[in-house]
Amino acid sequence: MKRTSLRRARTSACVGIILTCAINECPVPSAASAAEPATGAAADAKITDHARVMGAARGDCKKCHVSEVAAGMKTVHFLSAEQRLYKFDGNTKKYADALGIKQTELLSTSVCSDCHGTVALEAGQKKVISGVSCESCHGAAGGDDGWLNPHQSYHASMKVPRDQEAAEHKAARHAKCDTAGMIRSTNLYGLAKACYGCHLIGDEKLVAAGHKAASVFDFVSWSTGEVRHNFFMDKEVNADAPSLWTETEKGTVANRRRMKFIVGMFAQVETTLRLLAPATDGAVIKQFRTPLRDAAELLQEVETPETLAAGELVEDFVPSRTGKKPEQGEEYLAAADEIAEHASAFVKSYDGSKFGDLDEIIEETPAYYSQQYKQKYGEEN
Repeated sequence: MKRTSLRRARTSACVGIILTCAINECPVPSAASAAEPATGAAADAKITDHARVMGAARGDCKKCHVSEVAAGMKTVHFLSAEQRLYKFDGNTKKYADALGIKQTELLSTSVCSDCHGTVALEAGQKKVISGVSCESCHGAAGGDDGWLNPHQSYHASMKVPRDQEAAEHKAARHAKCDTAGMIRSTNLYGLAKACYGCHLIGDEKLVAAGHKAASVFDFVSWSTGEVRHNFFMDKEVNADAPSLWTETEKGTVANRRRMKFIVGMFAQVETTLRLLAPATDGAVIKQFRTPLRDAAELLQEVETPETLAAGELVEDFVPSRTGKKPEQGEEYLAAADEIAEHASAFVKSYDGSKFGDLDEIIEETPAYYSQQYKQKYGEEN
């Protein structure tokens, strides 16, 4: 691994507008892999069925996760609805006017609401019920076949403690939750895509109005800072990695950070390709040039069969400096699908232990805390 070029790639490749990227504690025992790929509905991180959204209050998340919910409510992510949707001024009004969005629509059907809030159906109508919350990252939980109840049930017919769950039941429960759309803490790629699903912006009218398509974002530093809430094993201690995963799978903080570093680049590449597919505005297209090119270069520097293949694939899809796409839209989507396959193969093959050379690069960027959060709480969560 070439350390100099890797450092340069990291500096320029860590791109994506981020308001919520909670790589956090899931309330279920972890699966065997340190970064298990999504299956079924969990492969699509973007919430589209708002009827399934419960919200932290209706889902009664605090019943088991009081510390996690309390930590989340302190973040700028949770406060985003209050700061962006309830106030019809500044950039909010500027963007809304450009898109023809009325003030009342900001809290219901607007493109803004899905990323700056948690949207559920109430009396058949979409409504923002809170700021960015649990389901924004872990997937909509409700419905008869949802993951809310299965994820906390350790026996088919009896109430038993977690440590008495049979291995067969645990495997079946995880599979059911995955199929229902739960993005668990083992699924780093699903969590990364949940972040980028909102925080790389492809809406050409919105970008034309002045909203950035991409801004500085480091997947590792953001996920280990303000949004971290790993209290499952100890309600008083916010662990550096999901504590249940650490206990059951014997994973290490260092390995998890290395995997997040690489998996974040895969997610950035896949998401950028999907946004480029329908894009026609050269001014928007060229904003994706740097995040696509440099993330792909970083993947090649890691030098595994999966990362090399992904990096080489992207070479034919990088837009020109003028904002011209070298390939057709359907080819971008096919490339994105192939990137997802490489990412899936990568997380099945590695646990982070072989990538110690990344540590120096990762540690150069400290855990991220917003200025607003630091003013209120310092750097403690």
